[in-house]
Amino acid sequence: MSKKRSGLTKHRRAYCYPECYVCPSITLEDIATFNGTNWLLNQDTTILACQTLEIPAGQELQTNHFTLTNNGTINLRGTIRNAQDTSGNNSITINNGTINIFSTGTIVAVDGGSIFTNNGVVNNYGDFYCQTYGVINNNAGGRINNYSAFSGGPGGTGGFRLNADGTFNNVGIFINNTGATIKNAPNATIYNYGGGLITNNSGGLITNDGDIFTGNSTCGIGIINGPVNNNTGTIAQGCPP
Repeated sequence: MSKKRSGLTKHRRAYCYPECYVCPSITLEDIATFNGTNWLLNQDTTILACQTLEIPAGQELQTNHFTLTNNGTINLRGTIRNAQDTSGNNSITINNGTINIFSTGTIVAVDGGSIFTNNGVVNNYGDFYCQTYGVINNNAGGRINNYSAFSGGPGGTGGFRLNADGTFNNVGIFINNTGATIKNAPNATIYNYGGGLITNNSGGLITNDGDIFTGNSTCGIGIINGPVNNNTGTIAQGCPP
């Protein structure tokens, strides 16, 4: 005679999920190929909400014509470079979760078609910047907390920076904390519009040598709380093209 399963066993089987779900681990080796110098993303890749990707100091992940979507956590002590090892563009990172940029960490959007889009939270203690023609978007609901300062000099690093022809579109929240810096280079552009908020806390530093546009009645006004400390550029109303 076959044994009947107890009601308790049935109950455990029926209601095991999600308690019994084991989140798969994720490493650079799982999503990218090492070319002897850098890690190249293999394909469009999504980090699950339950996952944490560690990028160690000295290691660089290039998105390499693909899209990296983060719904979980990235602890960044190395580099995420929105660029590729061959010509072309459309190298993209989309953050819907949390990215922690440690003091040795870097995120860079390198050139045309290289885009970093934030819908979640980025905590920057390292280097977060646009190289020539790169784009950083901070969408509604996105928050960037900048705690890092530019080190100064021609080869300086750190802080939140836009190099020449870089673009930052902000309709989210950007907090420039005490001691932190935002640096907008000549021919670089910040569009703060559509309810976007940039707060420069006491002791923070914003240097504008490019253009800052604060929206208008068409695209919505953006607000800058606190001073633009050093301004040799333009601050005016206007919308992204």
